[in-house]
Amino acid sequence: MSGNFLARASALSLALMLAACGGDENSSSLASTGSSDSGNAGGSEETDGSSQPATVIALGVGEGGSFIEGQLESNISNLPPRGTTSLRVNAVDAANGNAILDDRDLEISFRSGCITNGLASIDTPIVTGSGFAETTYTANGCTPSDTITAFIDGEQATASVVINIDSADADRIVSNEPQFTSIAPSGSGSASRPSESEVSFTVVDQAGDPVPGVTVSFRISGDASSPSVPVTLTPSDAESDSNGEVETLVIAGSESTVVRVIAGIERANGDTSETQSPPIAINSTIPIETGLTLAASNFIPDAQFTAGVEVDFTVFATDRNGQNIRGNTIINFTTTGGSITPECPLNEDGACTVIWRSQAPKLTKPVITATTIGELTAGGVGTISQSSQLFISSSRNPTVTLSPGPRTDEYCASVSVEDSAGDAIHPPAETEVAFSINDGEILSAETTKTVRGSSLPDDESAYTACVFAERADDATPARLTVTVTTPEDTIAEDLLDI
Repeated sequence: MSGNFLARASALSLALMLAACGGDENSSSLASTGSSDSGNAGGSEETDGSSQPATVIALGVGEGGSFIEGQLESNISNLPPRGTTSLRVNAVDAANGNAILDDRDLEISFRSGCITNGLASIDTPIVTGSGFAETTYTANGCTPSDTITAFIDGEQATASVVINIDSADADRIVSNEPQFTSIAPSGSGSASRPSESEVSFTVVDQAGDPVPGVTVSFRISGDASSPSVPVTLTPSDAESDSNGEVETLVIAGSESTVVRVIAGIERANGDTSETQSPPIAINSTIPIETGLTLAASNFIPDAQFTAGVEVDFTVFATDRNGQNIRGNTIINFTTTGGSITPECPLNEDGACTVIWRSQAPKLTKPVITATTIGELTAGGVGTISQSSQLFISSSRNPTVTLSPGPRTDEYCASVSVEDSAGDAIHPPAETEVAFSINDGEILSAETTKTVRGSSLPDDESAYTACVFAERADDATPARLTVTVTTPEDTIAEDLLDI
């Protein structure tokens, strides 16, 4: 070997030995790679020997070597109904030998299925600086068990315990308000007034708290004797839910009646406890022919020469029991003159209203007819109807004639107007006939008479209004005056010396 090779080998050996030993305080690298990469890929970075490992929070019971992670401690594992127990949990540092974390404040929360559903209560969250948290859990209808979990938001640590809870004994059953207190008989229901109603009850213990899992039996009371279709319940028994509630459906029969649902339970001692629902009325079948009535707001409208005059027509319908048909029937309408709303549904009062309107074809006495399906007077079901007539009058060319009446001191005015053919007819509703007197006295309390449209006229050619009057003295004649004013403010007048 040459001397140069030995020198290089000795230098390289010394450099490797110094690198292995860390070198002395004055040592430096023998050579530079000429790159910013120090060549640490795949290696580990040195850490300061004074830094502490990160805290790993764990929840459980105990500490140090006796710590049991994930376990929540309870004073009582089997609670009576509405029982209370204390729950405890420790927070430790799993990275530090499960030492209690007492160097910081921690917020420990608690959750469970029954707490979420309102069947249990607990004090939560608990803020602790000692690493130890205790809370109180109370069962409020939760059964048969509940899993309570302690946790810290933002941390993976949890601890749980299962509490067994005894069921409370059912003491009584309480009635709730029915879905509907009035329903239609079988076959007469509609979306707005059905033939069924849900009825619910709540099973409670002696403290009035709900009791789940109790079998409740149902029966009906108040149905008519020997109905063609009886009132039924479905189901006839059911089990109370987590809120102690149980329900059944009342399905109406064929007869009008008032029923109640009787609900019963069996107590732990073998006795039976029953209660009844509020009453449910079953009424209003289909209209009967003799129970259909048609009425007009004005039987004598001023419409001979005017289009668009409106009259309200209201139909009233009852069933064979005289009960209002409640919202489950459509009434059709036709007219021989003018026009009318084609149909209307009966409301809860067994009535509905449409509008007749004056227009072509124009008749003096148009007939309006209301029709529906109902019970025939002769028996069976078929088309039933009711008709009504209008007397179409006018305000054109009113005339009035004043003359003595048939009784002493009685004087009568005969009032007419003109129709489209020029004939004299009865004046329209709201025509006023006013009497006044000079040198005399009107004895009647009412001096102005008004034509009412509440019925058809007895005399289609004229309206007659009378008053009693007399002279102020026998020596001086009195003058009685009558003035007629129609709805269109056309006026006629007549005088009579008495």
